[in-house]
Amino acid sequence: MMNAQAEELVTLANETVQIELHPNGSIASMKQRHGTDWNRIQFREKGPHEGIRWYGEWEGVKHAIDLSLTSQDAESIEFEHEDECFKYALNYSMAQDCLVVRATLQNIGRVPIQPQCCGLKIGLDTYMESYPGWNDKLFPTLLRCETTHFWGYAMSPNGMILGIASPDPIASWSLDYNVGYMEGEVEWYGHRVETCNLDLLHTLPLPARHPQHLYQLLPGETKQWTIYFTVIDKLDEVQGKLAPLCKAPMIELERTTLAPFEETVVKVDGDKLVRAEWLAPDGTRHEWSVVECQGAYKGLFIAGDQPGAYVLQVEGVNGKVAEAVVSVRQPWSWYMEKARASALAIPPRATSHCESWYGLFTLYLAEKHLPNADMLQESDRILERILPLMFDTNTYEPLLAKHRIQNVSTMVSVLVDRYEATGDLAALEHAAGFADWLVEHAQAEDGSYRAGTIHYTSVIYPAKSMLELVQAEQPLAVQSEEWRERAERHLHSAKRAMDELVRADGNIDTEGELTFEDGMISCSALQLGMFAWMQENEGEGKLYKDMALKMLDGHNSLTNLIIPDGRQRGATRRFWESQYDIALQPNMLNSPHGWTSWRTYATWYAYLLTGEEHYLTETMNALGSCVQMIEPLNGKLRWAFVPDPYIQASQIIRPLKAENPSMAQEGHHHTSRYPSRHFVLGEQYLDMISDWHEVNLQDNDVHEHFKCLEEVALSKAYVIEREGGELIAWNCTVKKVENGITVDPYESIVSSVHVNLQVATMVEVSFADKKVEDVCKMGWIAR
Repeated sequence: MMNAQAEELVTLANETVQIELHPNGSIASMKQRHGTDWNRIQFREKGPHEGIRWYGEWEGVKHAIDLSLTSQDAESIEFEHEDECFKYALNYSMAQDCLVVRATLQNIGRVPIQPQCCGLKIGLDTYMESYPGWNDKLFPTLLRCETTHFWGYAMSPNGMILGIASPDPIASWSLDYNVGYMEGEVEWYGHRVETCNLDLLHTLPLPARHPQHLYQLLPGETKQWTIYFTVIDKLDEVQGKLAPLCKAPMIELERTTLAPFEETVVKVDGDKLVRAEWLAPDGTRHEWSVVECQGAYKGLFIAGDQPGAYVLQVEGVNGKVAEAVVSVRQPWSWYMEKARASALAIPPRATSHCESWYGLFTLYLAEKHLPNADMLQESDRILERILPLMFDTNTYEPLLAKHRIQNVSTMVSVLVDRYEATGDLAALEHAAGFADWLVEHAQAEDGSYRAGTIHYTSVIYPAKSMLELVQAEQPLAVQSEEWRERAERHLHSAKRAMDELVRADGNIDTEGELTFEDGMISCSALQLGMFAWMQENEGEGKLYKDMALKMLDGHNSLTNLIIPDGRQRGATRRFWESQYDIALQPNMLNSPHGWTSWRTYATWYAYLLTGEEHYLTETMNALGSCVQMIEPLNGKLRWAFVPDPYIQASQIIRPLKAENPSMAQEGHHHTSRYPSRHFVLGEQYLDMISDWHEVNLQDNDVHEHFKCLEEVALSKAYVIEREGGELIAWNCTVKKVENGITVDPYESIVSSVHVNLQVATMVEVSFADKKVEDVCKMGWIAR
């Protein structure tokens, strides 16, 4: 009888929010009214990830604190607990459409307590395990500590957004990453997030933007934090909704990466401002002008001529400070040149994973636009050395890891790029041979590409590789029956795969642990978008376009679409690659990682298909974040950016030597099996390590960014005319003249300009070698 009574739930509700609480103070259920419906916010069932719940680690012991109900009325519910260190309290109440949680912590001892961390396990059910349930799970898309406050949101694939805000400084945040599988006694981390935490106190070091004083609680000291949870309708309403709750300014950036002297509109929500300034990469400070506009502040930030990160800061009348980062980039061709140099210095190698030889893309795509006979000769030497170690070059069958069909499709794309860079028809013939192997050995009756029984259409992008081949074959098909048959066969194969993706409607598998997986969704969207774009008329492509856009909408939950940070804007929230790519554990966000660029292709195709400006803005912001993997002054290529503020990491420290350099390398290399070093990292770039390891490591996957750069922006510029007549541009300048508009590309490498105008207009483009005039409303103008 006592146990049954102990499990009775405690309820608190108003007209817009309802919660049920377990007797230990954690949330059993939460609903928020949305119109006439109620949104259900899912929390973890009782167990190690339930919340909201005090948790932490101090004196080498991990703690999970159960509270007891101490008071309840119609307005609030209070839970408390006391141990030898702390007195803990949680108070739940409502404020209009917000759940309000007040967390109180008191040091009841006689000495300071400096925990590793002490805070709240939020308990949101972020565990995306299976279709269709994952569509309703909230992913922790953005968690952001500012010096004086905290804000962020969790978002589900179906579009629900839960805003999280506190007017109080919070030391840090963290995610509970799952273990994917065991290999003997060692753990390989998985593809799911159990829940998220707000670490109210946390040991140092932490990123400079975080509060630096919340590492201890003194004897007798009490601290209290107020945290708001509220459902928000749209992404572009998040900062405007959370700023009043934080009682702090919030910066919204239109563009997060700029070329020198370009400008971006900056909006600041929140209280009256008393200070607005920016810090240049050289350390100098500059005032920045903003004006009040419709209940907020607006201003223009104009980029300087020094590449790097520019830090914008604003301060409200109450002392709250907000920060943003704008990246000022080098010319696109500079990034391609530096990436090519890196691909030769840290060359592709023969392994069971195409990620280890992704640098081949950069080598041949750079050659296509920036010819260099010596570098091409070295690139060919690399390809000729590693290709026969991985494939039978007569039958095109992989010699190792045969289930990894993406190795075959990736080689299709590499050889197409070599053909386009050199005109060597033999490369295209080999690409066609690899494609035929895929059709015969990896395409199932339903049209999907599969590794055995597992759906692999959206592991990397075999259909896109097939379509890249088709695009190279079609000009030859005009004069050759053999190439016509090849082009038709490969196009038909890609169509079958795209038809299956449409029918599946998101119910697909992926490599590794099943989840609503970043690449599974972005690769589906990019392939469907590309296929739709290649159709001869809009009607034939509509089915594929609609599904591509639907998948992109769901993928918004995994993407940093509003973060005011040019290092992370547009980055997808990937978190299990460091263990394979750079022999570094545990899991941490790799955001952006090379695979972020899969979404960049998808938004680019979405723009070409719809003409909607926000898709192009997303494309360019994401591309700008991704190319910053190359340090903007010294040209060093790095692997990925880690947004987690504090990770206790372990990484292999001794070079791993290949047992037989004449053979392709296989297998992964777990940190605990080799001499490793422990250290703390957070909110920083991580280096590649293949320059000092010989074995199968996959950090070459960073070169996906430069494959994407070549397709999307290297030789291209863009112009949009908004409804009011305002002209905006990327990689060029544009101005109105008496009989139309003129466009001046930034770089001589630009060979085409895409215009998107309100009416058909005379456009004059001054390419490096000639001027081209055309009357156009939406489409490409090429030299």
